[in-house]
Amino acid sequence: MTSIIETFRYMFLGTGALDYGQLLYSALFAIILFIIGLAIFNRTEKNFMDTV
Repeated sequence: MTSIIETFRYMFLGTGALDYGQLLYSALFAIILFIIGLAIFNRTEKNFMDTV
């Protein structure tokens, strides 16, 4: 989360530090969480309406 805010500050305000390593880490973590969430959704989608 910090790397996203620091990148925002760097882009719009011109201050802060731009660290590509932390930004890449945040992006990879978000992609991994998206894939896990998509897998869980696809597994429970079949009987989702029965639960609701």
